[in-house]
Amino acid sequence: MLSSLIMALSLSGFFLEPAPAYIFRINASPDNTARMEGERYRPQPGDILLFDDHNTLSAKLYRTCGTAAPFHAGIVFRKQDGTLASLEAGTNGVKKVFNFDLEPRLRGFDGTILVRRLRKSITPAQSKQLSEFAAAQEGKPYATGRLALQTVPLRLRTAEYSRTFGKTVLDRDRWFCSELVVAAGAVAGIWGVETYPANMMYPRDLCYDEHFDLSPYHEPPALWYPRAELDRIGEGARVGHVKK
Repeated sequence: MLSSLIMALSLSGFFLEPAPAYIFRINASPDNTARMEGERYRPQPGDILLFDDHNTLSAKLYRTCGTAAPFHAGIVFRKQDGTLASLEAGTNGVKKVFNFDLEPRLRGFDGTILVRRLRKSITPAQSKQLSEFAAAQEGKPYATGRLALQTVPLRLRTAEYSRTFGKTVLDRDRWFCSELVVAAGAVAGIWGVETYPANMMYPRDLCYDEHFDLSPYHEPPALWYPRAELDRIGEGARVGHVKK
């Protein structure tokens, strides 16, 4: 009863909004030049977060798995107290599942964060399912062994029989990050349990629709930023611990 009341209050805007943050997309200008256009980011349960710390070792490891940046993924959910959080498996060198408070997680990450916003908000019932799933996974170990198997030549991702064995399991003892995000989306009813093979997907697959198309459910990736204006470095933008 109490958790339902808290959920209803949060959806009504009863709880104070966190400090403003923004997302930027690259759009073509009439003069055929590209420009970054930003808008206020209001996170919602089901948004996908993609992280890249630009670590060269991570880049080499993921290259052996047949993929590339971004190297980590999470999904936004609403906790029982009404605040937003991020469900993630294995980060900051600690190999287990975390429920991070969303705002300090985003503002404290030293690197690039991309966001894929959910196109259609989930219902309170779906949000509750996602919240309960996230709480139940917290503390579970990271699936280091299964991820290591992706580095061998006959890994599931590229083998001829991959489509046969690709699947989404909703209750594992161990998770890797992108697999956990896909399972969470299925639990919440964002997509069906058979829509995507979670055990074959990497963070890049959740970011760019190269192998698996998430565009029916999520908007294209956008750069998360804590300010309304980007800090420029030449032709680029500074990411990671930007000035407040």
